[in-house]
This record gives sequence, structure tokens and C-alpha cells, in this order.
Amino acid sequence: LLILFLRIYLNSYLNIPLHFDEAQYWSWSKDPEWGYFSKPPMLAWIISVSNYFCGNTEACIRVSMPILYYMSTIFIFFSTKIVTQNSLLSAFAAVIFNLIPGITFSSFVATTDVPLIFFSSGFTFLFLTIYKKKDPSYFDFFILSTFFSLGFLSKYAMAYFFISILITTVFFEDIRKKFLNIKGLLFLLVFFIFISPHLYWNFENGFVTFNHTAQNANIQSINLNLREPLIFVLSQFIVFGLYPFFLILKKIFLYKQLNKENKVLLIFFLTPIIIITILSLFSRANANWAAVGFPFGIIFLANIINDSEEKFKKYYIFFSQFLLSLVIVILILLGQNNIKLDPFSKQRHARDLALHVIQGLQNIENVAFMADDREDYAIMLFYIKSYKVKKAKWNGDIKIDDHYELTTNVNNLKGYNLLFLTRTAPTEVMISRSSSQKLIKELSFSYSRKVKKYNLYLLSDWN
Repeated sequence: LLILFLRIYLNSYLNIPLHFDEAQYWSWSKDPEWGYFSKPPMLAWIISVSNYFCGNTEACIRVSMPILYYMSTIFIFFSTKIVTQNSLLSAFAAVIFNLIPGITFSSFVATTDVPLIFFSSGFTFLFLTIYKKKDPSYFDFFILSTFFSLGFLSKYAMAYFFISILITTVFFEDIRKKFLNIKGLLFLLVFFIFISPHLYWNFENGFVTFNHTAQNANIQSINLNLREPLIFVLSQFIVFGLYPFFLILKKIFLYKQLNKENKVLLIFFLTPIIIITILSLFSRANANWAAVGFPFGIIFLANIINDSEEKFKKYYIFFSQFLLSLVIVILILLGQNNIKLDPFSKQRHARDLALHVIQGLQNIENVAFMADDREDYAIMLFYIKSYKVKKAKWNGDIKIDDHYELTTNVNNLKGYNLLFLTRTAPTEVMISRSSSQKLIKELSFSYSRKVKKYNLYLLSDWN
């Protein structure tokens, strides 16, 4: 509870401008759907609910994130209790989960990882409940599938758990007996019922979300880049925690000596990491892509230090996690006044940029707004939301490359004078569609050692 209230307070106190992805999720939340261009709909739904009760501010967009992590903590506590039968160790696991560096950082940002980890934590608790029960009920499998489905509607990474279930059914007879029957079919049936509206939305929109996910994986081009897998694995030390991840890697080499319970936990934790490491041989891989398995990793850690010979390691785990999380919070606090230390430096200019755009909107008659970059367009949707002018994102080709190209059309701006935000200049097609073009303002914003440059143009009489 202390960590929860501290995170909510810091989110409000720091008043960090939105990242363009957060602004995009907010804009999605204003139009609830069963899917969006690049992500499933859960985060947009959550933001819509929090904005309804809290308001349309940065802090309100993010307020659900620490709350979801708090509820995840409850699942981690009871999941660990199922495995260890030790309340003190379960409380320890819950604290360590909260101090995972990646979770500490993401509690300040509205991302799809947060609902994913919440539902994966619930899935972990329900899976371990089924695993421990001699004869789990149909209701147990129904609830397990519900959490799995809602996790999938948060982020497709939830599918790694399905692969983990397949692996464990092959190697462990008791899991095989519980899932390879009518109850396992119920699990699949409930899943397909839950996601069918999302599948239908994708069908209606050319399967854009699935195509975007496949493009991120870049499975068409194999270049066997060994650098990316190495960077991804090393990044897990930072995202999950230096000493905890080191302890887990050590246990991999002692896999045969682990009991069956620990083997199952380890498989669920490692499967996403192994799959993404393989994918990173021919694609980029972000450090957070394996976060779905974190709950299983924390419970595995708690279980191995339940052994009397390992108990002293819990102090190393706690202090290493605490120090890493403390460093992250200190950097965020110092970053307000020191751009070189600021992890949010790339988005600090958002409000200033919006002020210039608002000034342009106020000074132009019969005005509409257009931008040619998804990031800039999303940010402006939030920061100029009080100006009820027509808006659209420019699409320079026939392809649909983002949500705004899917849902807006510059042809709807005909007859207006466009305030055009760009990092370059109007194209020949834009020039041909307007009676005159005028550069209103050149803007530049420094962050770290880089500079972002923007241009504001007036495109008169758009046709």
C-alpha cells in the first residue's frame, strides 16, 4: 500500500508530459473499439474508465498503472503461498515483485505491459491453483481462460503462456491429465469466445493488428544478427533485476536437480525469454517483451530460497532490487532539472510544442489541423484537445501504416485552411492541393545531445 500511494503521488507530483504512445492510447480510449491498429484494446478501455472517474490529465491517464500493479501484488502473494506454504516468504515475494526495476519504471508510464502483467499474475495464481488441486473444477478452467483471454486482449505476448502449457503437458504427466481432456477444451472454447469480437474487428479492418505484430517480428528477413540476442538477454538483468536474474540463470544449469514444481515455474518464466531471444536473431527485440513471465520468475525465486541453505540470499535479492528501483526513482526526480539524467527527456517538449500549435490555431480563420507524423499527431491530439477543430493525419501513400491513417482522412478537411505540423516541409502533392503555402514558425527543442526540429505551415484553401 505504501508503494501504491507513493507511486500515485509521484505520478501527480512529477507531472511528466505524455509519451506519444501514451497519447495514442488516450486517443484510442475516446473511441472504444474491440481493436486498434497496433495493439489489442484493453489498455484503451482501462484509460477510458480511469478518465471517466478521474479526468483527462496525465496523472489520470497513468493512475491505473500503480493500481493494477498493486492488485498484481496480491496475486503474487497468494501464488507464492500456494507453492511455499510460507506467509513471510510470500510477503517477501510480493515486495520483490514491486521492486522489479522494469515495474518500478513502468508504474510511471501507461503501457500495455501493465494490464498484461496484471492478468498474467492472475493467470499464475489460477494455474498454480489448478496444478495443486487433485481434481480442479470446470469453473477453475473457466476463470483461468478468462484471465488468459483478457491478458491476450492486453498484449499478444500472453500467447507465450499457451506455448508454456503445451511444453509442460509434454513433459509432466499430471499437467497433461489436467489439460488434455474436456476441461482443456473448455479453456480453449472460452478463450475463442472472449477474443472473437477482437478477431471480427481485425477481419473488418484487414487484420491490421496481427499484420503489425508480424511486421514487428520481421520474420520475413533472417540476417542472423548475434548482437541483438546478446543485448536482449543482458537487458533482462536490468529489467528483471541483476541478482535475481543471475540466480535464475544459475539454476538453469542445475535444471535436472530441480523438483517438478520448480521446473514448471522455470519453464513459464523462460519460454518468453527463449522465444524472443531466437526472434531477435533476425529482428529487433525490446527489453520488456518477455515481461509476461515475471510473476512465474518471482515465485520461482521465492521457492528456491525457501530451502534453508538458500535463505540468506533473500537479503541480497531485496537490497539489489531496492537499490535499482531507488536509482530509477532518483533519476526521474533529478531529471526534472537535468536533461542529461532525464529518462523522459524525449517527451519534455510536448507542452511547449502544443502551445505554438494552439497559438497558430487561434490566429488562423476557418482552420483545421494536419500532421504527417504519428508521434506528433498523437501528442497534439491530447495537448490541443480543448480546441474542437477538424484534424487528420497525412497519408503520403496508399498503405495504412498507423491507427490515424486507418481512422482519419485529409479529404475531410477540404475547404479549410490547414495548420500543418511537420519535421520537414510540404510535399508536392500538398502544395498542389492548397492555394498557397506559408512557413509560420520554425521550432527546435533540445534533449540529451539531440535536437528535435519542427515546422508549422499554413496551407490555404485545402482541396
